[in-house]
Amino acid sequence: PGKLSICIGMPIMIQVNEATECCVTNGAEATVVGWTSRPLDDDRFALETLFVKLTAAPRSIQLPGLPKNVIPLSHVTRPVKCKLPSGAIVLVNRSQVAAVPNFAMTDFASQGRTRPDNVIDMHNCPHHQAVYTCLSRGATLDGTIIVQPFDVTKLTGGISGSLRQ
Repeated sequence: PGKLSICIGMPIMIQVNEATECCVTNGAEATVVGWTSRPLDDDRFALETLFVKLTAAPRSIQLPGLPKNVIPLSHVTRPVKCKLPSGAIVLVNRSQVAAVPNFAMTDFASQGRTRPDNVIDMHNCPHHQAVYTCLSRGATLDGTIIVQPFDVTKLTGGISGSLRQ
């Protein structure tokens, strides 16, 4: 079963526009400051509400009873279609908080962001556009770390014919 292991201070990224008026938007970054859970069977627990502190909100948020920039993310139950080996399709209700760990992100998810510390792996970038996206997220050269060698022709080989047209 899918499981989200969490701890205080863990960076997360919000995955839906939950409350745009409170800066709780798809792609917003935060750190975990607490949570509530409900008991299941066999000494297991299910996450009810995740409390996170927004790290780069465009403005300060103050919700009653919570510290500045701390917001609750409640679990949502949604049906998921599952195909069994027999070919039968069953609906399963999945309950989760719309957040994922944010220790790293893809070049796609990083678009539109500026990173003071930009650790990048260009080895698996498929083309020069992906390399550009990775490199251009860094705020400074000093803050950019390339973790392994990469194909330099993605930077020096020019653009593909279809893009030149």
